[in-house]
Amino acid sequence: MRILALCSLAAAAAALFGAGAATATTPATVRIVVRPVTVAGYPVAGYTVAQEPTGQVDCSYPDASPGAVNANILECSPSAEYAIACWKSATPARVLCLRNARAHTLVKIPDTGRVARVSAPRSTSPLSLVLSDGDTCSIRDGGAWGWLHLHPSWVGEYSCVHDGIVWGPPTAPHGGVIETTSAWTVLTTPPSGIGPLITRHVSRAYFVGTHA
Repeated sequence: MRILALCSLAAAAAALFGAGAATATTPATVRIVVRPVTVAGYPVAGYTVAQEPTGQVDCSYPDASPGAVNANILECSPSAEYAIACWKSATPARVLCLRNARAHTLVKIPDTGRVARVSAPRSTSPLSLVLSDGDTCSIRDGGAWGWLHLHPSWVGEYSCVHDGIVWGPPTAPHGGVIETTSAWTVLTTPPSGIGPLITRHVSRAYFVGTHA
């Protein structure tokens, strides 16, 4: 199913070649892994920590962060907290979460109790994208989104500041990011989901790891 989904994504991108699609001269996407937290649960030098004493997250389920390249980096609930990449903190009953992989700010959030241990996902999805037009996109963490009129079964994967929504089939790997060549692409429409799919090149893709 994942192979079929990837093929449908690639076919859609090929059909849209010329509408922002990558060409032979398009530079390869730069894959960046940020490592803001140590194995012991301390923030790395260069990262600031914001306290969030009123919120609370549940990290007891073994849900790996979709952008994790190492074990024990969690996606915690509820989605309203956007706790998309969290580490068990050295401070008891707290987790350190990175909401924006492009920023050097962690959030220390109270947790509900046990923090699960989890392996890194087999298929990763970038937590953040920088497109060739300079726009930035953040990965979806649940919530109610609209639907794509051209492909009603597809789902919104990323929200971009200016370029709308990144879409992909529900079983597509990598959060709908098309990685069939070294120059990765995504398919976007306005937030309404109405209009043609536009193929956009991904200049930088951000993942998360744990610092030694």
